[in-house]
Amino acid sequence: MRAPRRVFAWAASAALLGAPAVARAAEPGPDALPITVITVQTDTGDDQAEALTKALRNAVRAMPGWSLGEGDFSLEVITLSLKCSEPPDAACQSRIADQIKSDRYIWGMVQKKKDNTIKGEVSLWVRGKGAVKVPLDYTANLTEANDDALKKIATDTVTQLTGGPPKGGVKIKAGTAQGQCFADGKPLGALKNGEATFMIPSGTHKITVRAQGYADAETLVVIKPTGSATEVSLTLVPAEAKSATNWKRIGGFGLVGVGVGLGVVGLVQSLKVNSLEADHNVETGDMYLYRKLHPKSGNVCEDAKSDDSDLGKKVNGYCNDASGPQLLQAVFYPLAAVAVGAGAFLIATSGSKKPAKTGLTWVPQAGPGGAKLDVIYAW
Repeated sequence: MRAPRRVFAWAASAALLGAPAVARAAEPGPDALPITVITVQTDTGDDQAEALTKALRNAVRAMPGWSLGEGDFSLEVITLSLKCSEPPDAACQSRIADQIKSDRYIWGMVQKKKDNTIKGEVSLWVRGKGAVKVPLDYTANLTEANDDALKKIATDTVTQLTGGPPKGGVKIKAGTAQGQCFADGKPLGALKNGEATFMIPSGTHKITVRAQGYADAETLVVIKPTGSATEVSLTLVPAEAKSATNWKRIGGFGLVGVGVGLGVVGLVQSLKVNSLEADHNVETGDMYLYRKLHPKSGNVCEDAKSDDSDLGKKVNGYCNDASGPQLLQAVFYPLAAVAVGAGAFLIATSGSKKPAKTGLTWVPQAGPGGAKLDVIYAW
């Protein structure tokens, strides 16, 4: 197996050197950076290496901020054409980048072991930074790129190699406020004189600025991994102050309500007394007859208490009936007046204080003793 593979590799390397270099795919836009994925090299696990290569390419395509560079390059072919060692050293890795015209590429070497596992490592080379490596060790049964287990291995590998989506700058401007900035609810840092610049993963994010005394300001922004920082301008609107409960006004209206209720009770008692008086003070009434028979009585009710006559007993009963409502009148009317007065005072004084006026104020006054004009200056 080894000899035929070498013959094929030498033939392919000759074609690679004699043909113009394959250009990578144009970037889909300034929102993504290209990564070329070179076919993973193996001597003992062709199916597994092919599936892993496809899974790695799919993982690069799916990750925000990255795009897949064009070209189906073979690590074995390239290393033979460039006369590199296996695995290629740092100098050769740089030459590979020049050969495939890529600033970053993923390459790897794996082997199928006797215990039916795939072992090896995958590396990401970035121009100016060198390479980072991630070891691999998984079951050799994963021979399909769309297998969920292999897709997870590829995604985790690309995430470890790249650190996730590439980052881009966001420059936040919010007037001159001193507040805190958040991306998707996660804190970024503080504003200084209303401005700040942060590095966050590329893609769409919700930027929020929170400052004391202002309502939260939010906006959506697309962060690009290339070019200058994306600028975001937010306008902070003063937060409406929550009006405090005016307990003084509430208490005032409550007292007025109580006063009205007490007044109603007193009025009911007055009507009862008036009704009794109307029933007994007519010419046929008992009270009228008793007064006729005792014209010199100073207090009819007091005299009726000691009068055992039938008429005296009737008048005494009337006086007893009227004494209760009369007492209630004497109690409820004053209480009603006090409650209404106190409530009215609380209502009148519950409004917000107006700022004192400055300057001259002319106050005319008139009374029994004459009239005058006061001049007041406030500052």
